[in-house]
Amino acid sequence: MRRHVSAWACALVMLVSGAGAQEMRSALADRADARMQIGAASLVPTLRGRWLYADHKLVVGRVQDVGVSADGTTLVAVVARRRWLGGGEIGIPVPLLRQADNDLTVSGTRETIRAMPAL
Repeated sequence: MRRHVSAWACALVMLVSGAGAQEMRSALADRADARMQIGAASLVPTLRGRWLYADHKLVVGRVQDVGVSADGTTLVAVVARRRWLGGGEIGIPVPLLRQADNDLTVSGTRETIRAMPAL
């Protein structure tokens, strides 16, 4: 009988320690994630398909989508960068985007746009 109880106790300890290894999420963090996703979804119709310009009317590319950054704290515009600027898709934080004379703009030179890592 004693062996049987110790086997159950060992199994219980393994279960509890395995559950503790998982990331603990709070309801507050889940609500924040949901709000960021809703914010991204609400910006998609406004930004998708628009051309993005940098300094001196430099055409960066076209906005493809809006998402949430990897750390979950910033909305990011996914821009298909022009081939002569390095090509690929880049992520530009939405707070850096500006509206100027019906153009969507971001501060940056040709070199800074080329230096941005592709997604």
